[in-house]
Amino acid sequence: MKQRLNIGLLIDDIDAVFTNEACKGAVLAAKAIDANMFIFPGGYLDHEDISDEHLKYEYQYNTLFDFACNKHLDVLYIMMGMIAGRVPDNDKIAFLEKFIGIPVVALYTKMDGYTSATFDNRIGFSNAIRHLITGHNAKKIGYVSGPKTNVDAMQRMDTFRRVLNEENIPIVENYIIYGNFEESSEGIIRELVEKHPEIEALVFANDRMALGGYRAFQKMGIHVGEDILVVGFDNSVFAPTLNPPLSTVEANASELSYQAVYNAHHFLETQEMENMEVKTHFIKRASCGCNKFDTEGISGMLEFDHTTAKEHINLNAVHRFLFGNYLKGSAIQRIKDDISVLIKLLFDLADEKKFEKYEKDLEVLFMQLINNSLLQYTTVELFFDFLIYLQQALTNRIDSAEDKLKIVNTFSKMYRDLAMSNCQIIQEREQGLDRISHLINNMTANMFLMENNIEVPYDIALNNLSNVGIHSAYLYTFQNTIHHAKGSAWSKPNKILFKAYYDGNKSYAVPEEQQLLTTSKLFNNPFIISDYARIMVLSPLFSGDELFGVLFSEVDYKDFGNIASISFQISAALKSFLLLEQQQEIQTRMALNLNQIKESNQRLSVISQSDELTGLYNRRGFLEHAQNIIRNKKNKGKHGLIVYADMDNLKMINDKYGHDEGDFALKEIASILTDVFRRSDIVGRLGGDEFTALALVNIENYENIMRRRINEVTLRHNKAVSKPYPIEMSAGIYEFECNADIDIYDLLSASDDLLYEDKKRRKTMRS
Repeated sequence: MKQRLNIGLLIDDIDAVFTNEACKGAVLAAKAIDANMFIFPGGYLDHEDISDEHLKYEYQYNTLFDFACNKHLDVLYIMMGMIAGRVPDNDKIAFLEKFIGIPVVALYTKMDGYTSATFDNRIGFSNAIRHLITGHNAKKIGYVSGPKTNVDAMQRMDTFRRVLNEENIPIVENYIIYGNFEESSEGIIRELVEKHPEIEALVFANDRMALGGYRAFQKMGIHVGEDILVVGFDNSVFAPTLNPPLSTVEANASELSYQAVYNAHHFLETQEMENMEVKTHFIKRASCGCNKFDTEGISGMLEFDHTTAKEHINLNAVHRFLFGNYLKGSAIQRIKDDISVLIKLLFDLADEKKFEKYEKDLEVLFMQLINNSLLQYTTVELFFDFLIYLQQALTNRIDSAEDKLKIVNTFSKMYRDLAMSNCQIIQEREQGLDRISHLINNMTANMFLMENNIEVPYDIALNNLSNVGIHSAYLYTFQNTIHHAKGSAWSKPNKILFKAYYDGNKSYAVPEEQQLLTTSKLFNNPFIISDYARIMVLSPLFSGDELFGVLFSEVDYKDFGNIASISFQISAALKSFLLLEQQQEIQTRMALNLNQIKESNQRLSVISQSDELTGLYNRRGFLEHAQNIIRNKKNKGKHGLIVYADMDNLKMINDKYGHDEGDFALKEIASILTDVFRRSDIVGRLGGDEFTALALVNIENYENIMRRRINEVTLRHNKAVSKPYPIEMSAGIYEFECNADIDIYDLLSASDDLLYEDKKRRKTMRS
């Protein structure tokens, strides 16, 4: 059986729109090639610009990067374009050198000496800028660039300058500003437009800065698409939802990461892979001044119109339009097949005019499409545009107004089903937020219930995680809380404590003897099942500058947004646990003298109740503890048994081999009984060669089982010590039910009677 690949993915903020889409593509590819994927959602190598009080400790996420320096990973994909987009090259190189020994692919930017997967920053962006000039006669064009340290930002800047030069449009340096690829660029955008109100169009190096621009324009009373023309870059999921929808360059983060990860096997087998470059194209929407449906542009990409015969439709072109680079893997193949059947059915419907014949088949097929992962591989907007174009093409094949109306009605049903499906997705997300809130409330309540516990119940922090999309989770803490201030050195500890885990149904505390692991075992602890491919996300557990540990969660990409909230709440729980431990420690110190007195008394009590030779309870100790167990209200009605045992041949051993051997034999009898019974049972020596034991059991007629166990353990001990004499015992076993009226002496008397019956039976067997 071929070993499953372990693929690492280093990203920035997992909640960022672009990054979330990149994760989606990587996850879909990992599933397509049946590989494990481990995601490390760190931050940015430069945190100097973070001034928000709520984000001041986000640098703690960068500690996760060190956990990826692990030979457990077969290949590591790093979103260098995001993580290191604002640092100089020498810092980027130093960062990558951490991962020497692991094959590395850089995503979204080129790095010398490393295989890279990037976007073509030229063609789509050139078309977008040229469209402003030739399509809308814009002459005074401003540009909002990304940081000067970012390779993609500079490539897009070069494209902007080149297109303006080619179109003989003057480049005004004062029209160019440098943002940070975030919405927070809003302030400098407003300042630019206030200084230069003559600007007719503004080009943004990415959509997130364009979003900041929209906010600035709204505050200034400027109408996008009318007073100023705007284009962006990325085609982020929010781009079509803006008002007006944002014209932008399609640079699909999901497609790029999908294609890169899908080639992981080839990359590892050949130890080399050519740099990958994903094409981009311009999408016209209302923000650039276009208010009409782009029939001509879509027709060119689909490569058919109303004159095309059904058998001549280029299905590959249709698949490229809808799915871009998602063209590999069995899951996408099923969807492509359904799309092909849908097109043929619709063309048959239009050509044959048999609406009733195809109506039910169309309805079933369409619902199958939108319910079977279609929207994982394309967007609602793209599929909607495809349907609109298809409707236009089919109605143009028909002359009858009545039949044209039937075509419109057929597509109206599909639009409705698509809209309802999208509403359902949104509703599920809202319900997910409610589930997170409910889970956090329960978690908080449970934390305060454990106040009097001696051991910290780490498992309660993992209860019911499946309600928020987490299939399994593993909670690790550092041996000591690590204080990690911003800018200080961080070193991943060599050892880590595995405290608790969640298996999709229930949470469990890890036994203390199994907790200490080397940090490299974090990915494959003994409780992780490896019989299927997993998508795992690592999260830091911290409060302020205190690092407590990490959470390792198995989760679907659609629920990645829940990870931060859950990790934050578990961090709060750990903080409470630590405070409780500190409080207990202070109370212990304050009562030290009293505790010493109590401990002395306890030691005296133990000594007074212990048998000096065997270490078992002596007669007094056994009788006291046994009577308490039998009369305890909690044990009322429980089934129990008492054993009265007498060592065979003690006098013979003393006489023939000496009293030291006799003492040895007595200690072996004690050891045999200790092995036979559980820790929760009590075993004692009544004196001389007489022993007794008490156990609560959950089944009746336990005598035969107990005798068999005594015989087996006795045989094993004799074999191990290999003495010239047998070490054996006779035993009377009496069964009873616990209640407050039972007297321990009556039980001992009953079992003593059975003991002598056993002695007689054993003598008969020997003779």
